[in-house]
Amino acid sequence: MILPHMTIARRIERRRASPPGAIMLAAIWLILGIALPVSAAEAPLSPPQQALVRVVFDPDTSSVKQTAREELVAFAEDFQRRSGRLELRAYAGPPHDTSSNARRLALKRALSVRRVLVSNGVKAERIHVRALGGTSDSGPQDRVDVKLFGG
Repeated sequence: MILPHMTIARRIERRRASPPGAIMLAAIWLILGIALPVSAAEAPLSPPQQALVRVVFDPDTSSVKQTAREELVAFAEDFQRRSGRLELRAYAGPPHDTSSNARRLALKRALSVRRVLVSNGVKAERIHVRALGGTSDSGPQDRVDVKLFGG
């Protein structure tokens, strides 16, 4: 039999076992409005699908082009009526470039795309951002892929 005070003690121990900086990282994600990692209960129903929208950027920029913005606005209006979550996979730089500069630019791009989606009605909680740096496939180097998670 597990007594209530034992359950509380276990929770405290788990929190103490958290890696240093985990709380700070969560606070930074909250400030930036990036979705926190989901628990197992909230895990996606299926792996991310093929990109629903692909936003291509000019090299070394993070501003969304007008044509891509229009496509994102139309997508946001449609997505509000659907279930599931979005994953923004952002790339910047040559294949397998994991430098901090590449990841930083990828994050700026993902946040630019996220800003357009949120300003057009998609709830921030439904968007998960991944800044991956250099590409790992044959797609364009400078892009953000919008993918669907779940049903």
